Amino acid sequence: MDLDTFLTTLYVLVDDWYKGRIAPTMQRHAGRPAVMSDSEVLTVALAGRWQVGVPWRSERGLVRYMQKHGRGWFPTMLERSAFNTRTRHLWGAFLQLQQLAADWLSQADDVYLCVDAKPLPTCTLAQASSRRSHWLGLSQLGHGGNQRWFYGDKLLAVVTPRGVITGWLVSSGAVNDRWLMEVLLCCRAGQTEAPGPQPDPHAAKRDRSTAPTGTLRHVNAAGQATPCPYIADRNFKSPRWQSHWRDAYGGTVLTKPRRNEAHDWSPQLLHWFGGLRQIVDTTFARLDTVFGFQHLNAHSYWGQLTQIAAGCAAYNLGLLFNQWLGRPLGALATLIC
Repeated sequence: MDLDTFLTTLYVLVDDWYKGRIAPTMQRHAGRPAVMSDSEVLTVALAGRWQVGVPWRSERGLVRYMQKHGRGWFPTMLERSAFNTRTRHLWGAFLQLQQLAADWLSQADDVYLCVDAKPLPTCTLAQASSRRSHWLGLSQLGHGGNQRWFYGDKLLAVVTPRGVITGWLVSSGAVNDRWLMEVLLCCRAGQTEAPGPQPDPHAAKRDRSTAPTGTLRHVNAAGQATPCPYIADRNFKSPRWQSHWRDAYGGTVLTKPRRNEAHDWSPQLLHWFGGLRQIVDTTFARLDTVFGFQHLNAHSYWGQLTQIAAGCAAYNLGLLFNQWLGRPLGALATLIC
């Protein structure tokens, strides 16, 4: 699909969904009529999340390209500052576009969901040590992913067996994965408090439920409740937590047993179960390589949320385009050529 066809198709789809389903739910702002329509801003922002097959590599490069070469598509393209402001005001529309695309891609055989957390580094450990803090303000030292130790934030995502994102949360890097799962299930169940399981002073330290010290955001992106079980890695393994999630929120979280408890599982069963959750690692790899999640370079709290929301929406829309074109669903890196 060439760039002209991609932008035209994306605009027609976004404009149709926005006017028909999203615009009535958006808050109106006082002032003069907008020069650039919301559908145009959403289209440019979604296209800007692509980092492969396009002539730009950053948001700054996107705006420059559209101002120089994209007037035929978007005659009233805004300056970078105004474009960023409009994009942040529309961040809730990205969530709805993500969910609409997920609904289109849903299938009857989606009988389970995969969940995992990935690091979102904001700077290197050396930079964090020399500056004592990052200008983003909410980032913290965390542990996880291939980097083991990192300084930044953490993204928890829920995906279907086909790799469709159905919900996500962002937290400071120091927040434990179980607390992220706790907030996600709490939000999906429509509850307002996430107390965690009852404390057990005799339990191992890894099984104690102490409130997170970092920041959790944004609960509006958690997604909808589902009866499907969640497949997770050993970071979510805890009988007390899993029992609490099942009793409090109706959420079944399945994990591999710990290595010293795996004697009841055959090697074939362990291999099969481990293969179920590989799709979430594949999804994270696509988000990094195609949509630039390895270096978000956000300049503010809302800027980071907007970039993540736009990236997840663009990812689901890319899957939808591939389905319509009869291409492999995950072939996002070659969608635009």
